[in-house]
Amino acid sequence: MSDSHHSEHHSGCGCQAHHAINPERRRLVQSLAAAPLLAGPCAASIAGTLDAPERTTGASHLFAAFGQLATNSDARIARIEPFTITPNHLPWSQNLGRIRRGQQVSFFLTGQWWFVKEAGRWLEPGFVFFARVKVGEDASPIHNTMQNTGTLTADRTGTLEIARSVGEFASPAGELWVPEEQYLAGQGQVQGIAIIWDEPAQSGLHKLSAAGDVEGFLKAELQRQRLLANMPKGWHNFFQFGDGSMYLETPDGDIDCYTHKNVGILQYPVTGHPLHPGLTLNWTWVVDQLPSKLPEDQLLNHDYLSIAVEFDDGQDITYMWSSQLPVGKVFRCPIPGWDQVETHVVQRSGIRELGKELDEEVDLYADYRRIIGGPARKVVKVWLIANSLFMRGHGRCAYRKILIGQKGKQQQVL
Repeated sequence: MSDSHHSEHHSGCGCQAHHAINPERRRLVQSLAAAPLLAGPCAASIAGTLDAPERTTGASHLFAAFGQLATNSDARIARIEPFTITPNHLPWSQNLGRIRRGQQVSFFLTGQWWFVKEAGRWLEPGFVFFARVKVGEDASPIHNTMQNTGTLTADRTGTLEIARSVGEFASPAGELWVPEEQYLAGQGQVQGIAIIWDEPAQSGLHKLSAAGDVEGFLKAELQRQRLLANMPKGWHNFFQFGDGSMYLETPDGDIDCYTHKNVGILQYPVTGHPLHPGLTLNWTWVVDQLPSKLPEDQLLNHDYLSIAVEFDDGQDITYMWSSQLPVGKVFRCPIPGWDQVETHVVQRSGIRELGKELDEEVDLYADYRRIIGGPARKVVKVWLIANSLFMRGHGRCAYRKILIGQKGKQQQVL
């Protein structure tokens, strides 16, 4: 992308830091100041008091509490495995024993993983937790719970392996795209248990819940499973993010989206849409609440709602509703790694039109040529994106129509 298409950079900072910055925080401030897309209006302002993370329960307590429920119920459980993931665990270096094809395992997670500890920004354990089943050199696609509860169904007989990642996996196979030393520099801890079932997970969960609950975990997992039935048909989750029950298909065929301290990318494959003049994307949406009140082109404010298209060169353009940035502003994603592939375009701005049903149309051919200018030949996917990880707020919207293609020959995605 040419310099004219990047977000504006500010060379000065009008605020003053009136307190000392310790060496660890100074390193962060310097790294932010060196990267304008990551720096806020004043990088030193992050040196204040950290937000206290939410109270968590350890794996040993969960193991004991769920074990007692199992004793008091007739749930058929093969075993309960406690685990702790720390920064010094390389991916897939921990396993929870054998699991049979078709056997299910439910995970219950606590802890927190720091995204930027110096700024008090941390992530839910469900966002960073992954599991897979491995046989020799072959492994199943990685499974992310996204929420702090989740259930995996083994697609093969093998070893149940676990890992953590904050966007550091390169593919559904679970390989790293960052150097190991960078991965090991993470901060945080994920604790939890895995219940390996000898019956369908749902029936086992109901039996356990009849005997009680542990801090609402069983209720949350049963609710998550009920919502799975409303997953929009034809769509799938991006491999790095699991099911957060963020996107639900309504009886009218709309897609409702609600995000709170999580992230989701829903993808719909499309074919037969070459990148020729006249290629458009049309959609109708209602945005009720924006997850950020701050400029979303800064890393720690990067919570937003958008619709995107992916091209066959791996680039994507995402059309977002910003709380403050002006309509038409173009900027590269401020998240490391995503800055190589994703470009944001502000389609709507402010709060005046929140709650209104709005029809949108964008010229994908013209936008790609103007903004990316790469070798792409066609569009391959439509995405829906919602993020509220950074400031842990709320975002809500609904999509009521999505069309892509040449005029008169558009494919109805929704």
